Amino acid sequence: MLALTGCANIPSSSRPQVIPESVPASPPARDDDLRYDELVPQNGDAPGEIVRDYLRASGSYERVHARARAYLTPSGNDDWEDIQGAAILEDAPYLDVRSNGAIVQMTAQQRGRLSEDGSYVPGKAPFPYTFRMKKVEGNWRIDNPPDGLLIEAGTFGAAYRPYEVYFLDSTRTRVVPDVRWYAAAYDTVPNLLVRALEHGPSQWLKEAVLSDLEGITPQNNVEQESDRIKVYLTGLGDQTDTLTAGGFAQLVWTLNQVGVGGVEIYVDGRLVAPRSAPQRTLQQLNDWRVFSPDGLFVSAGYFVRSGAVWTTKDTPVAGPAGRSAFRAVSVGVSTDQRVIAVVRKSADGTVALYVGGPGALRSTVAGSSLTRPTWGGGSGEVWTVRDGSEVLLVPLNGQVARVQVPGLGALGAIRALRLSRDGARVALVAGPRGREELWVGVVVRQNGRTRLDGLRPLEVGESPVSDVSWSDSLGVVALARGGQQDSSLYAVDIHGASAGRLVATAGLPGPPTAVAAGPALPLLTVAAGTLWQTPAVDQAWTRASERGRGESAPAYPGWRRHPAGSVHRPPP
Repeated sequence: MLALTGCANIPSSSRPQVIPESVPASPPARDDDLRYDELVPQNGDAPGEIVRDYLRASGSYERVHARARAYLTPSGNDDWEDIQGAAILEDAPYLDVRSNGAIVQMTAQQRGRLSEDGSYVPGKAPFPYTFRMKKVEGNWRIDNPPDGLLIEAGTFGAAYRPYEVYFLDSTRTRVVPDVRWYAAAYDTVPNLLVRALEHGPSQWLKEAVLSDLEGITPQNNVEQESDRIKVYLTGLGDQTDTLTAGGFAQLVWTLNQVGVGGVEIYVDGRLVAPRSAPQRTLQQLNDWRVFSPDGLFVSAGYFVRSGAVWTTKDTPVAGPAGRSAFRAVSVGVSTDQRVIAVVRKSADGTVALYVGGPGALRSTVAGSSLTRPTWGGGSGEVWTVRDGSEVLLVPLNGQVARVQVPGLGALGAIRALRLSRDGARVALVAGPRGREELWVGVVVRQNGRTRLDGLRPLEVGESPVSDVSWSDSLGVVALARGGQQDSSLYAVDIHGASAGRLVATAGLPGPPTAVAAGPALPLLTVAAGTLWQTPAVDQAWTRASERGRGESAPAYPGWRRHPAGSVHRPPP
């Protein structure tokens, strides 16, 4: 109910009050949804019309889905469990009315499911259902609604909005967004977000992230004022003087979405502040921006030109990798930009990964093929895939480790792999040759081992995918290749609730062959052997350098912290 209707157990419009242990359901501040006012069963509506309008009304956010319930029989109302998540269906499913109206057979395609916590789980599958219809006072009504909601994709897009609930990465130094979808009145959203923090990460992210708010529960209503939100918590036990830095960051990043100036946090009725800044009781996003999952402070990208590694400032990197004789194939730059990883081609055609400072590169792993290196959430490890089947974690100090990938055999050869800058997710391109798909999963670190889990496909048209790069913590740009003269770039949201958006290619001299992206940075690609850039996915491309040809493998560094002194730095 919390996730799907916006009806939080905590009332959202009254002054703060203590919540008893057993809380009855309460309506939101508004119990109307004007978008659906025209959806009222009319006398004489045909069975097919009743089912069609029922599907539309399921997107409304009023309490207990009263509009949808108007299309049910009394027994159907009693039996309907409307809090069991939602099936998102393709628009306009086929309805076949049979038995003089007593049966409506629906033939539909499911695009995904919305879990009870509001997280979206993509997955296409047939969704047939047989509605039994009965007459109530002379009008047709549905007698056997399936548990949960049935929502057409168009209704879902219009009624539901994504919100980010923030948890912590494995080092507790960055926040990681966990997307939830709510069809909720705006003034109920703060309570929904605090409840989502209390209940923890979605099933997909559960083993990949941490929370410094475990065991903490809302004590009173969230109170909204013109310039701040006041949050009332309990459950800290003996540590009631303040929250951890991670706890502050989770709350501030999560509640910043509702557009207020700051957040005040009360624990057992007492206003708290960070230990490092005891006088700062109003928490603002700038105070905790050091936890950003997308904090990337660079002014240049990197690429390979005729076997040498260059920057987009038209300068080669220092050391041997900056010379053509090095025979570089691809490059990845560490999160602090002090270490590079370069795949180098040998005279016999094999390749090897070299890692280190520009003047002190050392060979680490070799193979017939190595994917472009990608750096983990910190600056201590670089990843690559050897021969399409071995995902390798190469630490700056220590032994090379093999990353477990359950189901890799069924997945197919991996052509490209990129870690998100918060280190919690991975995007990869894998599949049989000519049928490669884009996948996204999570990075799980447990008991000294690392594995990739929860891999799910993302929609990128019908063409095979050849490259991918993270644009921010919740989006990637993918390269799909339909042939030598037919390649396209797509911007894709990783939550999977929508298909990829085509990136304009105006200005490019040929089809794109590689991609690099980053938050608030120009998008980079290679076309006709030259490097190109664009400030936005819908704008024309221009040359990123003027030196010549033989350019390939663009890359941006991973995540890095804010420069020292630029913002308040909370204690670890």
